[in-house]
Amino acid sequence: MSKPSIAYPEMFTAIGKYIEKHKMSNVCVMEFEDGVIITGSVFYESSEATGRSVQTKILSFAELQRSIKER
Repeated sequence: MSKPSIAYPEMFTAIGKYIEKHKMSNVCVMEFEDGVIITGSVFYESSEATGRSVQTKILSFAELQRSIKER
């Protein structure tokens, strides 16, 4: 399968939208053959505790292209 043609500025705009929507910080983005892997910290607060969890999401190039078209 060949990689769809997505310009890096558009791809990073879509990745940035995902990161902001999920309120991630300390983010690592890694591109691979079929898309990107995003790992980052998400802080949470409840009545009993405040904490941080690390979340990882795989976004395919098709998902990135849909996000770009939604602008």
